[in-house]
This record gives sequence, structure tokens and C-alpha cells, in this order.
Amino acid sequence: MAGKPNNQYSPEFKKEAVEKYLSGEIGGVTIASRKLGLHSKSQLLNWTKLYKQDPELLKQDGRKLGKKDGVQKGRPKKVNIDELSKDEQIEHLKMENAVLKKARALRKSYREH
Repeated sequence: MAGKPNNQYSPEFKKEAVEKYLSGEIGGVTIASRKLGLHSKSQLLNWTKLYKQDPELLKQDGRKLGKKDGVQKGRPKKVNIDELSKDEQIEHLKMENAVLKKARALRKSYREH
């Protein structure tokens, strides 16, 4: 069973879609995506992310954008903490601790319910 064919949208369509979505003119992301005839709301969210960085990015094919263009695709690279400066190490460890604290609190609240 074949899936839906990929559509290619013009940069003008993308920009207009994002501007309508951000203005609230066509509703939330799910409704806006349906009204615009998009396959999924992630298309609109991705365009919005690019638009907020630089509207000119909408003119490029998003599948070809890479890290060098300021848009990282895929899973983030693993951090080798030994290669970071001391300040970066401290910030990274603070972030990890914050995530662990939130996870612990969620587990605790889950057990209480």
C-alpha cells in the first residue's frame, strides 16, 4: 500500500501559512494544518520554527537543510563532557540534574495516584 505523495509547497505558500497561523487567523496548529491541506501539523510547526529563525529559510528545501544552515536535523549528538570547558560542564550537569529532579517528582506523583 503506497502512502500519500509528497507535496512541494512554494515559499510564498509557506510564509503565508505561517503568518496566518501565528496571527491566530486560522486557529490552532491542528485546525490550521487541516485548513491548509497539509499532511500533518509537524509541517506547519517546522515552517514556523524556520520562519522565526529567518523567513528566508522557507525558500530552501527543508529536507536538504543541515546543521551548517543553523537547523539541526535528527537526534542531537551525544555530549562528551571531557571536551567541554569547565563552565560548559557545570551548565550541562545542572541541566542533567534538573531533568533527573523532574523525573523523580513525576515518578513520585505517579505512585501517589
